Amino acid sequence: MIPVIIPYYKNKDKLDKCIAHLRNQTAELEIFIRDNNIDNIYFTAAINEGIRKLLARQCSYIIILNQDMYLEHTAVENMVIFMDSHPKCGIGVPLQIDSKNPEYVNCAGGLSAFPFGKHVHGQLSEFTDDEQISWGNGACMIFRKEMIQEIGLMDENFILIGSDSDYCFTARSRGWQVWRISGARGVHECSTSGTLMYPHIEKLKITDMICFGQKWLTGQLYQQLACDGKNFTAEMINKIVSELKKVKNDLEKSSDLLVMQGRK
Repeated sequence: MIPVIIPYYKNKDKLDKCIAHLRNQTAELEIFIRDNNIDNIYFTAAINEGIRKLLARQCSYIIILNQDMYLEHTAVENMVIFMDSHPKCGIGVPLQIDSKNPEYVNCAGGLSAFPFGKHVHGQLSEFTDDEQISWGNGACMIFRKEMIQEIGLMDENFILIGSDSDYCFTARSRGWQVWRISGARGVHECSTSGTLMYPHIEKLKITDMICFGQKWLTGQLYQQLACDGKNFTAEMINKIVSELKKVKNDLEKSSDLLVMQGRK
């Protein structure tokens, strides 16, 4: 049985439709719904709450799913088949089909992740092959439980958006792969993070992207957390990295020279 985590907020019709598609799956599922209507902890914390509850289950995978993502009836089975045959894949994502055009894919993997995510998209006929991607969209992801146990939960500094790309980059930095699974598909209505919403939601999204930039692009987290962090300007970091690269190149040249001498 495969656990599925759904953060639920306000739109009961979408949730009911999402669950109906899950009930029609060819794989056996256990559904965990985190009701955010009373205390809205938003996306990332809701996902982590579900993972904490379900991680002890006898399962190899955990799926996270938006309430507005409606999976085709073989989607979960096809994701599991793929994951079973690719043991280094820690995260897999299905094709996200346009809700108004069944022949068009809105998301087939991530392009740039900053300042706001951009996705690979195009005609459905273009995406017949599975492919490694840099990151996947959090509307639907299948996680390998072994990977979760190794790299931990999602980073709750990201409240609404950004935790999906952050988690993919974290997984890849630890040697795991992220794949687009073309045999798995679902219709995504994009009703929350992918559309313009209320001002407080937009503020959360901007805050998340500032956090993403600080974590992945500027090195500011080290500056904030390390005892010597205040000493490290961007220029100094670039200088140190350049010096380290030079030392590495010198060592590689020395190593190559020793190999050459050994052959004589």
